[in-house]
Amino acid sequence: IPACQIFYKIFVICLRILGMFTLGLTGGIATGKTTATDFFKAKGIDVIDADEVSRFLQQKGQKGYLEIVKEFGAEVLNQQEEINRKKLREIAFSSQSKRQALEEIMHPMIRNEIADMFGRVKSKWAIYSAPIWTGKTQFSRTLVIDAPRASQVERICQRDLNNEKLANEIIDQQMSYKARISYADDFIMNDSSLEDFKTKLEFYFSIYEQQS
Repeated sequence: IPACQIFYKIFVICLRILGMFTLGLTGGIATGKTTATDFFKAKGIDVIDADEVSRFLQQKGQKGYLEIVKEFGAEVLNQQEEINRKKLREIAFSSQSKRQALEEIMHPMIRNEIADMFGRVKSKWAIYSAPIWTGKTQFSRTLVIDAPRASQVERICQRDLNNEKLANEIIDQQMSYKARISYADDFIMNDSSLEDFKTKLEFYFSIYEQQS
């Protein structure tokens, strides 16, 4: 079973237990998901972010870190013996088998951590943010964020110090634009200034507050 489908099923079960208004937030890499979740967090909304969970589990000494080093060796570490996420990404995208090996390490750990986090939700409504999921969504609403491909490539290269070839390969491995927007109740194209993006987020926040 694809990991994103497992995460989604767990999330739906948690939502039914909690019975709260929930927003599913997704978008491609470097489209502004983190800016969006930071915006909602500043408003007091609890966010369960699959990417943040993954980064936490890859910190030195955590379970993900130990298993990754065991699988891929010291090649993925920097001089401080922390995981070099750029190097790990390069290795994972070099072959399907290596990518699958990384997913088999990380996905069960992420799944368990997400389930625990739902027990700690305290805001009146919550957000689940993830790069992808499968199946028709059962969230109260779904917000999809996208950006022009050229902007994505530029942000990936600047943020992660990747070259354009790898940036395009990463984008191509993700869910397509058409597939993402097929899930959308709400949609933001992040193609202008940060101020404009936050204005759009404020608009949707007011809607979600009224519906929660």
